[in-house]
Amino acid sequence: MNINDSAAASAARDELEGLEALSDKAAKRLYSLLADYLTVVRQQLQPLLLQAVFQVSTQQLPEAFNSLSEQQRQGLRQRLGELCSRCSCLLTVEQLAQLALRLEAMAAADEPLELDPEQPEALAAEPLLEPGLSFSLEPPQLMGDFDPNQFCAGAEPRAPRAADSEADAEPAPGDEQALDLLRQMVRGAVLALPANQPQQPAQAFPLPREPRQLRDWFHRWDRALQRRLRNLSHAVNVELLRSGLCRSLVPLTLLDAALSGQAELQAAPPNVLSVVMPLLDPSTAEELQLHGVLLRVAEFEHLRPDLRQIRSELHRLEATMLKMERRIRHWQKRLAVLQAQSLWLEDNSNDPSPQH
Repeated sequence: MNINDSAAASAARDELEGLEALSDKAAKRLYSLLADYLTVVRQQLQPLLLQAVFQVSTQQLPEAFNSLSEQQRQGLRQRLGELCSRCSCLLTVEQLAQLALRLEAMAAADEPLELDPEQPEALAAEPLLEPGLSFSLEPPQLMGDFDPNQFCAGAEPRAPRAADSEADAEPAPGDEQALDLLRQMVRGAVLALPANQPQQPAQAFPLPREPRQLRDWFHRWDRALQRRLRNLSHAVNVELLRSGLCRSLVPLTLLDAALSGQAELQAAPPNVLSVVMPLLDPSTAEELQLHGVLLRVAEFEHLRPDLRQIRSELHRLEATMLKMERRIRHWQKRLAVLQAQSLWLEDNSNDPSPQH
């Protein structure tokens, strides 16, 4: 490689190193924005849910609500509060990252990931990969004492504390499978380097550092958030059925169809689902109408300007990551070209002189 090519290669590596540092900052910024977003969601979860149930009770099903006793009404409100509290414990960046992994694993295995309609209290525990693997409402031990400032390559490892002993214990067979899933995600967490440079060891942290993978991670995380709200909605609808407010349960498939825009819905207040089914209601001999709750991320943002503002920042960050991704591809290609040229010239210089 001549002097000019060496200088160009050095400049390309410098650019890639600079982009790697920017990727680290983008990942930290993404984590911070998601944490802020979830703080608002947790604060507003119960008020928005109760507002949706209020609309169902007073607008869609007033006669049924009026027929409930005071004890039934108070019991329903208490159970709704308990469901909100349990769901709020799972609305963290780390918990949703784990749910995103399980959703992806289930999708790859072509297995449904649904709740048992008879177990609304299980909203926090979507069917897992193995019967022996369970997740409590405590912060996930698989993450240890996660510090977003310590995930970058080259960061000094944190000294273990006595409180870490349980997290550092040998995992159970089911936990090992979950750890394998995390490792699979972490394997792609190091910024791609030219073929002639060794990869740095990946850090045990769920956010990738390469911009494209980071954007993909964010999209999976976003879907996991909507899935968690969908599961809470289903648990709430089961409680509405058990309380006697609703006579028919809105099936999970209909909730999913509504979220994907594949169901024809009637006009309804925010986070309320109302649909006419092509079936006859045996009690009225009219078309069956289903009413229930469907908490939606888009409607949370519609009702909360602070969530819309954070979403706008997330969109801007995603656009920045897309530009970084294009720049990384450019400089990686440039470095590969220079390396190929160098190898070609090296091979030419090693060719024996032609025989005369």
